[in-house]
Amino acid sequence: MKIQLLFDLNNIFEINNSMADLVTRIFYFCFDSNSLKLVTVLIAILVSVFLMFYEYQKTIEYNVITPNIYGTIEYINENIGAPHIQKMSDNQSHGNYNKYLMSSKKISAPDSEEELIFMIDSIGYVLYANKNALKFFQGSKGEVLGKSIFGIYDKLEVNDSNWFNEVIKEKESHNIVKCMCENNEKLVLINYHANVNTSGKVESIIATGNDVTSFVKSEVIKNFYQKQDYLTGIMNHYGMSQKLKQMKDCESAISFFIEIMHFTQIVNYYGHSIIDDLLNEIVIELKSIASENTLVARYNECKFVIVFFNNTINDEVISNYKDKVESFLYSSYKISKLNLQIDKRAGYAVYPLDTKNIEEIVSLSSIALKDTLSKNSTEIQRYQKNMMESLNYNLELANKLKVALDEEKIQVFFQKAIDCSNNRTYVIEELSRWYDDDLGYISPLDFFRIAKETNQLDRLDRYMVKKSLEGFKRLKDTVGTNNAKLTVNLSPNTLLNIKTFEYFNNVVKKIGLEPKEIYIEISEGTFVNKLDLCISRINLYKSHGYLIALDDFGIEYSSLAILEKVDFDIIKLDALFVRNISNISNQEIIKMIRRITDITDKEMIAEGVETKEQSEKLRELGCLIQQGFYLHKPEDLLN
Repeated sequence: MKIQLLFDLNNIFEINNSMADLVTRIFYFCFDSNSLKLVTVLIAILVSVFLMFYEYQKTIEYNVITPNIYGTIEYINENIGAPHIQKMSDNQSHGNYNKYLMSSKKISAPDSEEELIFMIDSIGYVLYANKNALKFFQGSKGEVLGKSIFGIYDKLEVNDSNWFNEVIKEKESHNIVKCMCENNEKLVLINYHANVNTSGKVESIIATGNDVTSFVKSEVIKNFYQKQDYLTGIMNHYGMSQKLKQMKDCESAISFFIEIMHFTQIVNYYGHSIIDDLLNEIVIELKSIASENTLVARYNECKFVIVFFNNTINDEVISNYKDKVESFLYSSYKISKLNLQIDKRAGYAVYPLDTKNIEEIVSLSSIALKDTLSKNSTEIQRYQKNMMESLNYNLELANKLKVALDEEKIQVFFQKAIDCSNNRTYVIEELSRWYDDDLGYISPLDFFRIAKETNQLDRLDRYMVKKSLEGFKRLKDTVGTNNAKLTVNLSPNTLLNIKTFEYFNNVVKKIGLEPKEIYIEISEGTFVNKLDLCISRINLYKSHGYLIALDDFGIEYSSLAILEKVDFDIIKLDALFVRNISNISNQEIIKMIRRITDITDKEMIAEGVETKEQSEKLRELGCLIQQGFYLHKPEDLLN
């Protein structure tokens, strides 16, 4: 027993010696200078990794309120009377979104227990859902996990899928979803954030949602959105009108009405995300030129108003404000690495010099802008009384146009294009004519312009299509056309509308005409926007046997480029070349177009031939098919 005990003690002693030796080695290692450096580097790396992970964790925090509601927050605070909602400092925010902390008892952030959270993969299948998300989806884990979020949303009657496309493209998005919970309608704000790999590809999407029903439906919010623009936070049309009603004691004011030109095309090209940023930048700039007593409002989607209220008004004051706005019109914007130069136009009016009613000042400045646009001018024009007369005429014309269409008072005239080699009619063009008992003869340029401005263009085009096709059919069946074909004019918007083709084709079949007897006449300006869609529509008509005539050819800079892409049958040379046919350069252009039509086995028609000299010169240049008053004046060939 003693021997065994001594052996055990010796073993213990040896072990303790080994431990002491190990501790000693570690001690010397730690205090060795080289080792200290190595340990320091390792600690620095660990701290860096920890901080990177911490920052990453911050990036998957989500907004309870979207950035565009900052104006709402300011408004709510004013009505509550205390800064209950505070904007977080810059080092607490991330990305392009502003975050907000809510600390009021009246308006408080939902508890984390109430927040719904779910995760989907890059094609929309649910990977994770907490208990509140399951309640929101109205299903169990087995019914939700592994299922498509789009199928789940369909069951909830949520039809908006734009959020998914946006989060794939922009890496974040949000929407408000309406749902039923315990027989109560709820509004849930859901924020989506993409997790991306090192190559920038979306691997998964995390979504967080909060019940914002009471927030959105509160009287404070309703009142805000009634008067404020949700995107920019400035006044909307209604809020501006209410503000002007309160300014009746104002001594003087200048209103500038501003429009962003080609807004729809800009949105289609750059997308809503870029345009939202652009609109907010425009508002920031407008506020920068505003003085203390100034109203800035978003009138509608692409129009803004800035009204300067002043105690005195004179030419110097007007010139000063005009210079500020002019500088704004020519400014550019840098949005997401894009340098955008946006075409903006403006008109203005002065109170009380142009009107004694301050509530009219904005509408008068809009009339001044309309006059600027009608003249295709970039100058900032001031309202003049004759502009109101023009407006009243246009309103009267719009009303009369509707009546004329109802009562079928617009007539179809025909003008022949003559083949001068044999004096036979080559094509017959339909032209519209309108005589009003009060206004007399009204130019087609005027009533087509009014139709476009008053949303009657589609109806007018359809009316003319039906009347011209019916008239051509009667002409064939009575006096005959000697195999001449009909040319029918279609405005750009009408051509692009797929329903117009269906209508056109049905009328042709119903009347008993053949598509090969009809040219669809398309103005060159149609191709300025949506070239691919224009070509697609042209090909649709061509595939059904219709012929294509390029009208007003040569006046646009893209003329020759269009010839490469469009399967045309006739080029109709613009009358401008005929009027100036004595010009050598015009003669060379006509000869060049003649060569192109010869090479492609197409035909060419010269429009606007009004004199014998013009006709003879065109013959010399090889253009034998001619149209104009010299050869045939438009007339009602049926009567």
